[in-house]
Amino acid sequence: MHSSALAAALSLAVSVPALAASADEKALMDLENRISEAYLHGDAKTVEASLDERYTLTNSRAIVSHRDDDLRELRAGDPKYTEFSTREMQARVYGDAGVVIGVVSLKGTSGGKPFDVDMRFTDTFVRANGAWKMIAAQVTPIPK
Repeated sequence: MHSSALAAALSLAVSVPALAASADEKALMDLENRISEAYLHGDAKTVEASLDERYTLTNSRAIVSHRDDDLRELRAGDPKYTEFSTREMQARVYGDAGVVIGVVSLKGTSGGKPFDVDMRFTDTFVRANGAWKMIAAQVTPIPK
């Protein structure tokens, strides 16, 4: 009886923080989906609001770009996406920092040439003034 009471107490102690973290994890995955939709539709305003001013992307060619680079591309409409969707996401939250990993499927044209690629991504977020912002992203192509 003593060990089942201890197990129940431990279960309760573990489940309370997990519930609080799951709301943050869901918020991060929802933000990932909103950002994907913004890229798909060329919505630079939403992307600008979602990315920290110091945001960096390490792309599939190991080139580092910045928020202003992404915004410039979105406003120019190149690349033009016909698909920008995420799946297999997992989020982890550590206080006011969070990481989301998953797969993103991208289709469209860039420089007039079509592309169709799936990539694993790792996105890092911080919460400041009650709002999550993406501060870094990294993508790696998944061979077809």
